[in-house]
Amino acid sequence: MTPYPILWDSGVYLPEQRLWLDPAKPRPRAVISHAHSDHVASHPLAFVTPATKRLITHRRASTGLLHEIPYGEPIDLEEARITFYSAGHVLGSAQTLVETSYGKVLYTGDLKTRNGFTSAPAEVVRADVLVLESTFGKPRYTFPDSQEVVAAMVAWCRSTIAAGATPFLLGYSLGKGQEILSALAAEGFAIFLHQSLFGVTEVYRELGCAFPPYRPVGDWDGGETVVIIPPGARHKTLSRWPGEYRTAALTGWAMDASLKTRLGVDAVFPISDHADFEELCCYAEKVGAAITYTVLGFDEELAMHLRRRLIRAKPLRAADQLSLF
Repeated sequence: MTPYPILWDSGVYLPEQRLWLDPAKPRPRAVISHAHSDHVASHPLAFVTPATKRLITHRRASTGLLHEIPYGEPIDLEEARITFYSAGHVLGSAQTLVETSYGKVLYTGDLKTRNGFTSAPAEVVRADVLVLESTFGKPRYTFPDSQEVVAAMVAWCRSTIAAGATPFLLGYSLGKGQEILSALAAEGFAIFLHQSLFGVTEVYRELGCAFPPYRPVGDWDGGETVVIIPPGARHKTLSRWPGEYRTAALTGWAMDASLKTRLGVDAVFPISDHADFEELCCYAEKVGAAITYTVLGFDEELAMHLRRRLIRAKPLRAADQLSLF
């Protein structure tokens, strides 16, 4: 088979197709896998899912041209066909399958294969080459059962309220915040959201997601409540809060024993919108690619562990140019 080049150019770059995948800087033609700001730039032309387009236009004034591609509906470019599949990360997140005369390349973007409340789990897509995210690519980032973690979070909220304080749950405005809100659906809490999270949640509702009742935190006028805020709004929001409060960080990094101290919070819970270590390894096995390239995280470590599982793997950044076959 003819060698097929793949490069790293502020994101994954397929030069034969003149296509960039999640580049951090503007490029002539790109895929944006989801609407988190670290994956979005103003490209002259970017391919996105309809939900990702709606979320990007809600959060950014300048976007470039966003061309919608629904899941499972291929489009043909000059040198390839691209198809989006669910990635499970946040609403609208997509894996990108690039079919060429040389074979099939699958770029996962940020991935989660566990069931979520607001996004379908990643669909397994067979490919010749897998480009796999590696955010939690070390064995210590193997998460406990999600239901047990949610139960522990709910119990912490109840004990905080019983102690006369307000529980503040820290989660990003797009994705994590909506998952936290959904996890509290059956608990009967009065729930208030930071304004930025409130706005994104309204877009989620517009796109068909159902949530328990919630209000913007600016409407709080006293009484027992649970408040969900993004980590970046923590200090400003808490400095204005009139009563006692406790804080909890909800993140996959909670698997690090030192995180609670480092963040200066009262509790941590390992709730993540990324795949954990075992999910990443199992996904690579299921895709069955001839070669797996790891990107975006603990790429060296994940590639090493995949090789121990008899999967041919190496980090993409390890070479200036790599042949996929």
